[in-house]
Amino acid sequence: MGQVVTRFPPEPSGYLHVGHAKAAMLNQYFAKAYKGKLLVRFDDTNPANEKEEFEKTIMEDLQMMEIVGDMVSHSSDHFDLLAEYCVKIIKDGNAYADDTDGAVMKQERMDGIASKNRDRSVEENLAVFEEMKKGTTEGQR
Repeated sequence: MGQVVTRFPPEPSGYLHVGHAKAAMLNQYFAKAYKGKLLVRFDDTNPANEKEEFEKTIMEDLQMMEIVGDMVSHSSDHFDLLAEYCVKIIKDGNAYADDTDGAVMKQERMDGIASKNRDRSVEENLAVFEEMKKGTTEGQR
């Protein structure tokens, strides 16, 4: 039987609830059943809502439920690698950087309308993505 790798990805912006507990227990169960690993990866991609207190409490709650991750990490640990992948798929023409206003983007998705930014050149997409990475006013549009 092959090994599986499961992942429990809590966001440290609040306390665990019953649904989180169920997901964590199932992930650990399948990791053990198939001689695999359980990764706990905090999804720390929204710093405005995250607090160290929540991360600490989540780890305490997991310990109380006897759930032990084989590895604990944070999404932000991988940002540099993810950014490299983004640049690659933009250069390959398989992705674009979309700075459409959120409300407009939502409506376009509901209406099945492709973003006007979808047809930007690779160079334009790379420039927009670079502004996003820098967190400039333009990049935060």
